[in-house]
Amino acid sequence: MDTSLAAQLESVLRKAAGEGTALASMTVDYGSESPADDLEPKAWVERATRSLVFTQGELRRPDGALAASASAVFRRAGD
Repeated sequence: MDTSLAAQLESVLRKAAGEGTALASMTVDYGSESPADDLEPKAWVERATRSLVFTQGELRRPDGALAASASAVFRRAGD
């Protein structure tokens, strides 16, 4: 896959945050440096307020090793 790990994480975090949200902040931590093929994405909402959605996500290799993880804050539309 030619998409960067950060871009892949942003995509799954955005889906978790829901429609009508805009990325306000994202921090990425990188794991092992082996090739990034066949990664399994996972993302979830840690908490949400009226105006912000706090998410966490990770990309894991087929052997279970962590390729990268991220936390992001999304702002709800109109706020």
